[in-house]
Amino acid sequence: MATIFFNITKHFKKVLCYVSFISVFANIKAQTNLLLNPSFEQYTTCPNNTHIQGILNSKPDDWYKPDYRGAVYLNICQNLPPNFGIPYNGFGGKPSYQYPRTGDAYLGLDYLNSGYQNYIQIELLDSFTKYKKYYAEYYVNLSNASKYGCNNIGMLFTNNMVYADTINKSLLLANPQILSYGNPIVTDTLGWVKISGIFTAQGGEQYLTLGNFKSQANTQTKNIQPTGYDGSGYYVDDVAVYNLDSLCLKADAGNDITIQQGDSAFIGSYTNGIDSLLWLENGITKRDSTRPGFYVHPSSTTFYVLHQTVNGCFSSDTVFVNVLLPLNFIKYNVISRNEKSIENIWTTANEINVSHFNIQRSTDSKDFITIGKVAAQNKISNEYTFYDLPPVEGLGVVYYRIESIDFDGRKQYSITRTLNLKPQTLNSVVIFPNPATIAINITSQQNIQQIKLINQLGQTLKQLNNINTKYRTIDIEQFSKGIYVIQITTSNGEIKTQKIVLY
Repeated sequence: MATIFFNITKHFKKVLCYVSFISVFANIKAQTNLLLNPSFEQYTTCPNNTHIQGILNSKPDDWYKPDYRGAVYLNICQNLPPNFGIPYNGFGGKPSYQYPRTGDAYLGLDYLNSGYQNYIQIELLDSFTKYKKYYAEYYVNLSNASKYGCNNIGMLFTNNMVYADTINKSLLLANPQILSYGNPIVTDTLGWVKISGIFTAQGGEQYLTLGNFKSQANTQTKNIQPTGYDGSGYYVDDVAVYNLDSLCLKADAGNDITIQQGDSAFIGSYTNGIDSLLWLENGITKRDSTRPGFYVHPSSTTFYVLHQTVNGCFSSDTVFVNVLLPLNFIKYNVISRNEKSIENIWTTANEINVSHFNIQRSTDSKDFITIGKVAAQNKISNEYTFYDLPPVEGLGVVYYRIESIDFDGRKQYSITRTLNLKPQTLNSVVIFPNPATIAINITSQQNIQQIKLINQLGQTLKQLNNINTKYRTIDIEQFSKGIYVIQITTSNGEIKTQKIVLY
C-alpha cells in the first residue's frame, strides 16, 4: 500500500506542475523546468545530517542519494554552525562559507576525494524523446575548505536509476551528456559557476544524476591552497533541464566589462553543444566560429557580437570590453627655488579611476620614501604642484618621482628627476603645503617631539608625541574644511605655532 501511495503522490505532483504551468502560460510557447525542487528548497523535515548505517539521512524532497556516503544537504533552517549551518558550515571537514545562489538551501558533493565521489539523483517530470534536443544547467561553487579544484563536473541522464557502491569505493563511471565547453577546472570559491550544455536525446532518459563520472586518474586538478581537505568539494544549486522545442536559448556574449590596457577579458560562456555560432569583432571582423567563449586582449575599447543558432532558433548578443588607457604623465619637472624648496610640477592625461598621487624622494635612486600626497582630479586636463623642503642631511644629489595610486590599488610611476642641492640654512621649522587638502609636511633642523592640531575653539583634535625625527607627515583628510592652528615642539624646546587652511 505504501508503494502505491508513493507512486500516486509522485505522479500527482507531476500533474499539478503541468496544470499550474498550462493555466499561467496557456497563450505562449511552453517552457518549463523538467525537475521538481530544482533549488533544493522543499524538505519533509529540516535536515540534521544524521547518519543511518553510514548514510547521511537528510535530503531535499524528490532527490535521491545513489551512493553510500551521500551528499550533504544544507539549509538555512538548520542553524547548526559550525558544521551544518548556512552560510557557515563544515563541509569538507573544515570551516567553509557560502550563501545559496538562490533561496535558502544547497547541496555539498565530493567530486574528488580519495578515490570516491558523491552523487545526487532525481527523476524527471517526463522522459526524453528520441532525437529531440535538450538544454541542461546547474551551478557549482568550490568549498573554500577544499585543497583542489577539479574538472569533470557533469550531468548524466539515464533511462533507469543508477547506484554507486561507495562502500567499496566503486565509482559511477559513465560519459555524462553535459560538461562545460573545454571541461575546465572550476576553482571559484566566491561566485557560482554555471555548468551547461545542449545534447540530443537517445530516447527514454528519465533520471538525472549530478557528479564526477570519471576516475581520479582521469580527472584534472589544480592546487588552490597548501592546506585543506585532500579533495574537491563543491556546493550545488539551481538545477534546470529544458526541452529546446519549448525554449529559444538566447545567445550569451557575457556582461560588459572594463579592463586596463594590457589586460585580458573573458567573453561569452562555457555552454557546450551550440549548433552554430559566429563571433564578430566590432560587428565586422570574424573572430571565432567554434567556441562559445574565450579570452580577448583588445588594445582599445571594442565590442563583440555573437550570432548563434540552437535547435533552429537564431539569436544574437553584444558585449563591450571597455579599455582604460594607462595614465599618461605628459610632463614632470622639479625646480629648485633658491635651494630652500623643491617645486614638483606635473601634468597628466587619461586620468581615470586615480585615487591620489604620492610624491616620493630618494638619495640613492633606489629606496624612495613618500614625502607627500595629493588627491587626483580625474579631469580631462590635470595639473599639480607640490613643494618639498628637504632636510639638511638630504642635501647633495636628490631624486624625485610621482607614484599614482588607482582606487583598485594599481600603481604607475613618472620618470625620475634629479637635483644636486648645495648646503643651505633652512628655517628651524617649516610647515607645508598651506593651504592643504590631504596631508601636512613638517621639516625641522631639530628633532620634532610633539605635533598638535588645534581648532579655532582651542580644542586639540590631533596630538602626536615622542616623534624624534626631523621630518613628519600627518594626515588631515578626516577633518572639515576651515582654519586651524598647528603647534610644533622641537627637542631644544622651541615651539612654533602657525595657522593653516584645510580645503
